[in-house]
Amino acid sequence: MRFRINLLRRYGIPLLAFILGLSLRPFFMDTPLGPDITGQYSQHHMREKDPLDLLIFVVSAPGNSERREAIRTTWLSHQHNDIRGYFVIGTLGLSPDLMSSLDAENQEYDDLVLLNIFDSYSLLTNKVVSMIIHAENYFSASLFMKCDDDTFVNTMQLEKEVKKMVKENRLYWGYFDGRAPVQKQGKWAEKRYVLCDRYIPYALGGGYVIGWDLVNYIAQSAPLLIQYKNEDVSMGTWLASVNVNRIHDQRFDTEWKSRGCMNSHLVKQNQSPEQMKDLWSRLSVGDPLCSKEVILRPSYSYQWELPPSQCCKTDR
Repeated sequence: MRFRINLLRRYGIPLLAFILGLSLRPFFMDTPLGPDITGQYSQHHMREKDPLDLLIFVVSAPGNSERREAIRTTWLSHQHNDIRGYFVIGTLGLSPDLMSSLDAENQEYDDLVLLNIFDSYSLLTNKVVSMIIHAENYFSASLFMKCDDDTFVNTMQLEKEVKKMVKENRLYWGYFDGRAPVQKQGKWAEKRYVLCDRYIPYALGGGYVIGWDLVNYIAQSAPLLIQYKNEDVSMGTWLASVNVNRIHDQRFDTEWKSRGCMNSHLVKQNQSPEQMKDLWSRLSVGDPLCSKEVILRPSYSYQWELPPSQCCKTDR
């Protein structure tokens, strides 16, 4: 009898623990950022494993349903098997009414990625890291685009450009800046940014594209990455020592204030729902993007051969 008890202690209990661990693992899986950031909503996107040319994740706040609806009925209505777009929202701490509203919205449109994280502008970098991890876990694509819900994407033209870019290795594509001084005071102060007195060159966050190999790199490196307050600054810093292919594109109108409207624009930030509908009303019938081309502020060609502080002299 004692022999049997000892045998049970030695082999039976560890075996039972192993079996229980396997059966319960899906409920307690940790991501590099801690407990499962995608929560109960992750399985919803398992079907999107078919490779895409471009996966677009639109960062949206829980209450921004009007902006999401404007995007659905405009530029995101032009998507197909090669380009898909989703709205990313954090759900931790939301009221039952708001959570119910989001569930109903997702039931109707099937285009929300609901992450089990706090959703606030001050935690935007964590949100971007979390959604990149989610993308790597549940999607497959050649390219990944991050944009905001006040961003208009000229998907008709972008899909043509994406076809040219899908074969690029370690692509980092957007409108770059290398002159921005590090903020040391105010709500955007970066007290931990000690690398330089200017931010390492980065693509502005209103809309940028990275290759899927960089999605994998960021997702796997997440535990080691410092999350600065500005997610676009963070992205540029994370990729500073990686052999990336940086492409500065003046067709990305993603500065803090719009540079105007040019028919060649691929991405336009700072657009209201009404402005999006106006832009789409022309594109959808084959007309140019702009009712009239106008330059409010000049763009620049990034001078990569010069020091970052001298990178960005305007074309006029």
